[in-house]
Parts: sequence; structure tokens; C-alpha cells
Amino acid sequence: MVNRRNVLGVLVSFLCCAPCRAGFTDTFRVPSVTLFSKSGESKPIQPKTDLRDESRQLCENNGIQRFNYSHVDVVVVMVAPVCVTQQTIKLLRFNFNFRRLYYIVKHKQFCPYLESIDENVICLDENEVIPGVSYSALKAAGEGIIEFQGINNRIGWYLQQYLKLGVALHLPDLSEHYLIWDADNIPIKPFRMFTDSGKVHFCANPSASRSYGYPKYYKEVSGLELIHPTYKGKTYNFVCGYMMFYRPYVREFLEYMDNYMIENKIIKTRQGFPWNLHEVANKLMSINAMFSEYDSYGSYVLAQHPESLKMDYGISYVRNPETHAKKNKDTAEFVDMRCCLSQKRICELGKSAAETPHGLRKPTEGSRHHYLIWEEHKFRYRTKNYCIDPLPDALQKAIDEVGDGVAPDEVSAAKRAAKRAPGASRRALLNASSPVP
Repeated sequence: MVNRRNVLGVLVSFLCCAPCRAGFTDTFRVPSVTLFSKSGESKPIQPKTDLRDESRQLCENNGIQRFNYSHVDVVVVMVAPVCVTQQTIKLLRFNFNFRRLYYIVKHKQFCPYLESIDENVICLDENEVIPGVSYSALKAAGEGIIEFQGINNRIGWYLQQYLKLGVALHLPDLSEHYLIWDADNIPIKPFRMFTDSGKVHFCANPSASRSYGYPKYYKEVSGLELIHPTYKGKTYNFVCGYMMFYRPYVREFLEYMDNYMIENKIIKTRQGFPWNLHEVANKLMSINAMFSEYDSYGSYVLAQHPESLKMDYGISYVRNPETHAKKNKDTAEFVDMRCCLSQKRICELGKSAAETPHGLRKPTEGSRHHYLIWEEHKFRYRTKNYCIDPLPDALQKAIDEVGDGVAPDEVSAAKRAAKRAPGASRRALLNASSPVP
């Protein structure tokens, strides 16, 4: 007898349309897929057969439907892994069964650690994804950005945005629909990415007050007004920390902007992506106008392909909940904390109903947040190290070798020296390496 569910799964994966509706309440069975390496050799990817057993008590979600998005790849762009990265990978795989998870990192030395977490993780060096595009190349052509941003320049910030769009052009094995997922997001429970008819769910964020000049930049490179979704008289934006991209629309979007800039003499010569956007970024930094991949792509699709999406105004999140990330009342600095959250702690924080400055509403009785934003890279790498717990040994070894990549180079070097110092000397070196705000 033909297994209709398997046939449907194959058809959906082939057509890249609506996701399978099958959940994982009874079984966890998905077909294997094949990854082609750079050498051209095929490498079968098998899902972990014991994934359900490993996560049996995962946020008490075993009784609710999970989603089989095995036709979708995830792309996570990050500087360096953190302690909770392993929990994020496990939850993405368990709640959604994504096909592959691409992690794009600053140093390839992080790749062995990341790929050891799950066999469906593929790790890439950020300087090898888009030909000719690297941090150093963007910095050399980023005079305007550096002039107005100083040591905290936005070169790396722009590189990450270019990568999120550029994968649609330069990763040939990437799925047609691919999910961009911010590295500091932890998915607490499953939620829909597609409607039953195949429309993409676009998350609407009620925090629309801080735009960083996104409308000015978008108008300059496209001639279009930046459109924000509205609901019951309230304005939202698309910056949720995740978004489902469709490769044909990304290519169309990038080509449209390039043609507009040439035809309207915004740029003098056709340089191609991302150099066209980077030239404009240099010019507009002085008026605080910057690019947002989420807002720009979301606005374009909402205007040009409204039939392909469904706005979701019900997604709820919690950011660095004060129940765990506490601040000193006098200095407003974080106090020392444990940053390596356990699965149990992640679930507890996800149930937190505390209001935040970001307009988060209290969840209704019995509900939970969909994801937790845990900015461990800020607590551990950016300035002083507020984390009292160690990183996994393999990750720490890589950071000792190349640095965390988040802090300026001189700070990162001081941190590496501190790692080799014993006891109190280590803490003194770490704190001394922090830049003056």
C-alpha cells in the first residue's frame, strides 16, 4: 500500500510550497536528504532517530503539534557561538524538523564545534559565502560608515545583512524557502511558518518606534516608501529576529534595487550586490539612515506579492528577562550571572509574563511566549564578561585561538590573555580589557 503521507512529503519538498501538515505527536520519521559538498561528492543527511527521546521533557511540548518543515533550510549568521547555541540548534530541529542549519561565522575554527552539535549543521566562513565580499573588503570601502561610527562601526553589522540576502544567490543547495534566524533567538515552542495554502507567515513586531533611519535608506535605493503593517490602528514592523525568505523574491528584490539605482544615477556604475548597497550606506550614514534586511524585504514583498504572505500579529517573545539578567540599580550594568541556560531554565523564562520596554504584552492565561531572546554574546563577549559559567571546552579552545570576534581586536587579544591567567588575575584582566563606554 502506498504511504500517502510520504508521497505528500515528497511532493511538497519538490514544489517548495506548503509545508507538510503532519506533526510529531506519535512518530518522528522524515526522509533523508542529500548534501553536495564543494568537492561534488554527495553526503546523505540522516535525521537523528533519538531526537524525540533526547527532548522528552522539552518545555512540556510533547502533547502539541510540531511542524515538519523538512523542505526548509535555516541560515544563522553569527560572529561566534555561545553557550546556548547548542540549545537553540536542538530546539530548532525538534520543534520544526528543518532540513539543514547553515551557520555562517567569523572564524572557521568555530565550525568543528558547531558541526559536532547536530549532523545537519553546516558551518561556513563568512568571508567565503559571497565571492569577493569579506569584512576586510567592506571595511576598506567603508570610509563613511567608519567616519560616523568610530570604533563601534557597522561594517560587521552590514556584512551580516548582506549575507542573509546573498545566500539566495550564492548557496546553490539552499532550499527555495529559507528561514533567517537570529543567533540570540531561542525557539521555545513550535509555531506556524506557513499557512495550509502555502502562504508565508510574516511576523509583526509592535516595537515600531526605533527605525534607525530605515525608511530613508529604503527610499534612496528603491524609490519606494517603506511599508509597515498596521493592525487595529497600531503600526508594526518586520524586525522580529526571524523571517522566511523566498529565493526568487530575493533575487527579484536585489535586481530591482540595482536597476533603480543605475537608472536614477544613485550610483554611477553597476557594481552588483552588495557593493551597490554599500556605496549608498557610506553616503547615508551621516544622516543616520541605515539598511534593514527584514524591514526592506518585508516591505517589498508586502507591496509586490501581498498574496504570498499572511501577517502574524500573535507572535510573543521575551527579551533578556529580568528574572535572570539582572542589572545593578546604581550603575545600570548587568550583574554576574549564569549564561549557560539549561532546557528547564529556558522553558521557565519562556513562561515569564513580565512587561518589557519593547511593548511586549502579557500572554493570556495558560499561554507561553514563542521564543526567548537571550543576548549572551553581549553578556559574555561585548564588554565585561558577566558570565560566571564556562563555555564548552571545544568552543573555548577555538575562542582562545582566534578570539570571540565581537569585541574590538585589542580587547579580544586581552581577553585571550586573560583566559590563560589564573584566578583573580583572570578577572582583573577581563575587566581591564573592557573599553570605556
